[in-house]
Amino acid sequence: MIIKIINKIIFLLQIFFSNKLFFDVCKSQNNNKENIFLTYLGDFINNKNFVEIGFHHMEFNCLGLIEKNYKGLMIDGGRLTNILLLKIIFLIIKKKVKVIKKYLTLENIFQSIDFKKIGCLSLDIDGNDYWILKKIINDNILPEVIIVEYNASFLDKNISVPYDKNFDRKKKHYSGFYHGASLSAFYKLLNKSNYHLVKSIGGSNAIFINEDLFKKTSLKSYLPDEIYQECCLRNKWSNTTAIEQYEKIKHLEFENV
Repeated sequence: MIIKIINKIIFLLQIFFSNKLFFDVCKSQNNNKENIFLTYLGDFINNKNFVEIGFHHMEFNCLGLIEKNYKGLMIDGGRLTNILLLKIIFLIIKKKVKVIKKYLTLENIFQSIDFKKIGCLSLDIDGNDYWILKKIINDNILPEVIIVEYNASFLDKNISVPYDKNFDRKKKHYSGFYHGASLSAFYKLLNKSNYHLVKSIGGSNAIFINEDLFKKTSLKSYLPDEIYQECCLRNKWSNTTAIEQYEKIKHLEFENV
């Protein structure tokens, strides 16, 4: 523990003398592919801000947008040290990003997200993801870009876990496979608001963009079954396939959406 603390202090000192170090070392999942793609989209986004819900201080999606001087709001309900470290980092590198420790529910979400126009929304909370996103969309908050973690273990089914304001993935099922919603469920929700599904990364993150942004790019719009992937990382650590993962949890409660 002491060694970890010393290493963090050294890292913060290094950032103080070289801000670029943070952007070189911090990455997103899947070999930084999410960050790279969002950075590309950042050149086309009108509203130069983002909201990222669910993150680690050394691994999150909107890193490149921060480097482009986007204003940001980051929310996570996890460890306090994770929040404090990122607050200190943004203070050191002088970026306008607000970091909040809060476990989001349908009842408190708009106590934290208090603006209507969002350039990019990143959502990865391993639980009520579908219901939080649906609440945002139904309140007519329509981000230009939405990146959301989908659950590849749910295959091609239009399903989500039921809403539970105290959802804890580790307590719901020992496998860790039971959380969030399928790619098809997110597509069905966002397609109603004229979003295009333009990318799937590593079988875990899907990126949707609105109609205006889509017209500015040369990206292709996909159907879920054209772009669905099994989760590479999950298949590796569990030594199972998506079909085998679903078999372990199919007896649990799901909500067809």
